[in-house]
Amino acid sequence: YKYIMAATKASKEQKYDRQLRLWGDHGQESLENAHVCLINATATGTEILKNLVLPGIGAFTIVDGHTVSGEDVGNNFFLSNNSIGKNRAQAATELLQELNSDVSGNFVEESPDKLLDNDPEFFHRFTIVIGVQLPESTCLRLGSVLWSASVPFLVCKSYGLIGYMRLAVQEHTVIESHPDNALEDLRLYQPFAEFKNHIQSYDLDSMDKKDHSHTPWIIIVAKHLEKWLSEHNCQPPKNYKEKEAFRQFIREGILKNENGVPEDEENFEEAIKNVNTALNPTKLLCVPLNICHLLNPVCFQRWEVTKYKYFVTVLK
Repeated sequence: YKYIMAATKASKEQKYDRQLRLWGDHGQESLENAHVCLINATATGTEILKNLVLPGIGAFTIVDGHTVSGEDVGNNFFLSNNSIGKNRAQAATELLQELNSDVSGNFVEESPDKLLDNDPEFFHRFTIVIGVQLPESTCLRLGSVLWSASVPFLVCKSYGLIGYMRLAVQEHTVIESHPDNALEDLRLYQPFAEFKNHIQSYDLDSMDKKDHSHTPWIIIVAKHLEKWLSEHNCQPPKNYKEKEAFRQFIREGILKNENGVPEDEENFEEAIKNVNTALNPTKLLCVPLNICHLLNPVCFQRWEVTKYKYFVTVLK
């Protein structure tokens, strides 16, 4: 069972590699748990749904009471000549499901107005409802039902090369960021007791080749930083010249073979590569400022006052 699960996860990571780099595992999980309702399988509607099916949305349901006409086939990639006369929701669902076997597709051969008359709670089950080319009266009725159920409602209309989208939702809070140049505080300058004890448990000088090449890069940086501080009056490398000297200091720690040639140790290369981002002084706050602000507004206000007083003192 574990082997099957691991194989499935590896296959999924390979399939969705590019998007996982964008929104991570948790973002993909949210996508896979989503159930989207599309009202009207027009060219615009099916194009929107295609862009959700390909990245692996969990499920979709198309609600459409229209039959496929020749005009539909002429402007919709997800309908064919064989679809003419069939229900448009059914025909589009069959072709959209071919894009991704991970996605579950459903269809309802009813107009949204009939569903609102007979079973308005039908729309409560969805993560989001997308309405395309709907008359204003239907939008207002459906929007009222979805608003009370806290289900986002995306209204889309297109006129030739012109179109618009409008989102009706009570509130959508996102606390998510992917900074381009994140500088994490690893507390290497002020390691807490447990981390310091863990660092001291490694003895790079007495390790065999296997253990030496499997030592985590952060331990390598921390061990060499200890030596650097002891030799440089407790001053860490700050400028480019000093950091370059620190990289060379780490490079000298790579094991050498019997001919004096450095071994191929990827962990040391990784440590050298991460010198710039790892050697950051520990900030005043143990918790990042933006997180502190979210958890405790009072804490943020105190920090703002402290920061203000500090800058005033510096200016004086």
